[in-house]
Amino acid sequence: MKVLIIGPGGVGGYLAYKLKKCGNYVSAIGSSGEVKELTIKDVDKEESVKFDDLTKIYDVVFVTTKSYHLDEIIEKYKKFLKNSIVVPILNGIGHFEKFKDFNLKKACIYILSNKVNGIIHKKTPLFYLCLEDDEKLREVFKNCDDLKIKFSNNIDKDIWKKYLFISTFASLQSFYQKPTGWIMENKKDEVEKFLDEVIRIAKEEGIDLSDEKERVIKQALNIPYNSKMSMQIDFENGSLTEVDNLTGFLAKKSDFINKYYKKLKQ
Repeated sequence: MKVLIIGPGGVGGYLAYKLKKCGNYVSAIGSSGEVKELTIKDVDKEESVKFDDLTKIYDVVFVTTKSYHLDEIIEKYKKFLKNSIVVPILNGIGHFEKFKDFNLKKACIYILSNKVNGIIHKKTPLFYLCLEDDEKLREVFKNCDDLKIKFSNNIDKDIWKKYLFISTFASLQSFYQKPTGWIMENKKDEVEKFLDEVIRIAKEEGIDLSDEKERVIKQALNIPYNSKMSMQIDFENGSLTEVDNLTGFLAKKSDFINKYYKKLKQ
């Protein structure tokens, strides 16, 4: 299968590496153009991978850029998107509307990985990719026996389950400029209130997350104390952030969340 990764950063770079090792034809495009090779540090193992030359048509295109680059990316690489299955793997909910004119398949991913000085650092063994069920996507991943993949018949709920976690902790971490462990030790009441608000909003959107609150709290307690969401790191570095996608989308529907959003947008 021919696969294109647009945005080979922490998530896309690692995905491109694994898909290449699974035997697919894999090309990658970054902010500066075609990416021919990447070095991956997968927990305690380091390996380099070479990618295939760009071609005209791909079976599947994974878009793994940040949400604030989407309009530019869609316009720039429309020629690759229009004849392929398009799978955006981004944080948030609102970005799917931007792909309504393409053959969209939804997805979300759980992974702790970022790109530092050109090297992809995957920090823990965590990898869980949830994909809208599709025959071609099953073909792409058929030899990826070491990856935890779910082909979902209720992808919207799966995406909201991820969004429940990441919107809460990305927002609170960025607001307080503190990692997950500190947030759970010092702001647990706010965590619970934030989760309650996201669960309420999801219900209004037709998604029942009533059983997810305790799972999210347990998950937060089990990840490394100093873990930071990429949005917090972007704030620390003075970079563009995904605050509109992760906090702003919810702020329109919640006065409680809006107070965090207004502060983060200052």
